[in-house]
Amino acid sequence: MIIGLGALAGLLLVTWRAPQKERLRYVDAGILTLLGSLIGSRLMTVAVNWSYYASNLGEIFKVWMGGLSGIGALTGGILAVLILSLWWKTPLGVLADALLPLAGTVTIAAWLGCWLDSCSYGYPSTAWWAIPARDEWGVSANRFPVQFIGAILTLIMIWSIDKAGLHLQAQGLSAALGLFGLSAVILGLSYFRIDPTPVWHGLRLEAWGALALMIFSSVTVVVLLLRWMLSKK
Repeated sequence: MIIGLGALAGLLLVTWRAPQKERLRYVDAGILTLLGSLIGSRLMTVAVNWSYYASNLGEIFKVWMGGLSGIGALTGGILAVLILSLWWKTPLGVLADALLPLAGTVTIAAWLGCWLDSCSYGYPSTAWWAIPARDEWGVSANRFPVQFIGAILTLIMIWSIDKAGLHLQAQGLSAALGLFGLSAVILGLSYFRIDPTPVWHGLRLEAWGALALMIFSSVTVVVLLLRWMLSKK
């Protein structure tokens, strides 16, 4: 329900900011991007936990039973925007920048939803800033507020990039910076999470995924800036 509200808020923002004659198209773009994110999120979860799903193939499509990946959602959303740009012959940067608020609201909703659904929780703490949160076994304890920090950092980051985007002339730069920020939050907070997940070379798998997206977005930022500077010469 929370993710649904986040998606609705993002679609309203996208529609409000879109050119009046193209609002329906941007609504379609938002919905299709959400679908791509859902598919990517589920596929990533199934791939990481294939040993379980190989024996329970019928549960692969039962997304309501839980099991969604933030990194998979970002990856699926990127691919959806790319496909839509090619299909509609719309500049990729323009479309990506327009859908950035949607990525922000859904991510904020996902962090808050994890607090209620006992996922992405932090380690127990007796500090004054710790808040009650349950783990996946239903054990409640004061914990490092991973979910709330993730939501707050995402809100601040998306708002800042959105404001700065009014002065950024390179199409797609806001979206690339936003992807870097979303991935950086996931990577940073992975060090404070204790929910069980596969670990590879000392890092949680979502941390490796976030690092890959940060590299991808960094390269994109550099390319966009170089193209913009060359166009000014």
